[in-house]
Amino acid sequence: MKIRFRKVDESNWREVVALSVSKKQKNFIESNAQSLLEAAYDVSFHWQPLALYDETCLVGFAMIGAKQGKEMWLDRLMIDEKFQGTGYGSLFVPLLLNFMNEHYGVNRIYLSVHDENEKIIPYYRRFGFIDSQQYDPENGEHILYFDI
Repeated sequence: MKIRFRKVDESNWREVVALSVSKKQKNFIESNAQSLLEAAYDVSFHWQPLALYDETCLVGFAMIGAKQGKEMWLDRLMIDEKFQGTGYGSLFVPLLLNFMNEHYGVNRIYLSVHDENEKIIPYYRRFGFIDSQQYDPENGEHILYFDI
C-alpha cells in the first residue's frame, strides 16, 4: 500500500467525479462534482481539491482551503464506497493534517459533520479532533477542530 494524493486536474477530474459514497451517506457530504465547482468558482477560499490514491488506484477525494491566519478547513474527505472499511480514511487523515501544517503553516484545522452521521464524530476524535460544541451557521453542521 502506497498512499499519496495529487491535485485534481484535467487528467483525473472525471474519475474523481465518478467516486461515490453509499446511498445512506449521500446526505452527509456534497458530491465531488459540486466540490469541484465550488473550488472553481468560490475562488476567495482558495480551495485545493485532492485526489487520493493507493499507488495508481483512485480511492477517494479531499478538499482543503479557506485558510485564515493559522487556521484552515479540511472541508471534504470521502473514500469511495467500494474502498470503505479498508483503512484508507485512517491513513489519509494524518497525511492530510501533516500536509496542511507543513505547506500552509496552520496550527488549527477545522471540519464539520452532520449530527445524523453518528459514527463520524468518534472517528475523528481518534485522530485528536475536538468537539467545538458549535455549529456552522451556513450549513448547520457540527464543527470539530484539531490543534497541531
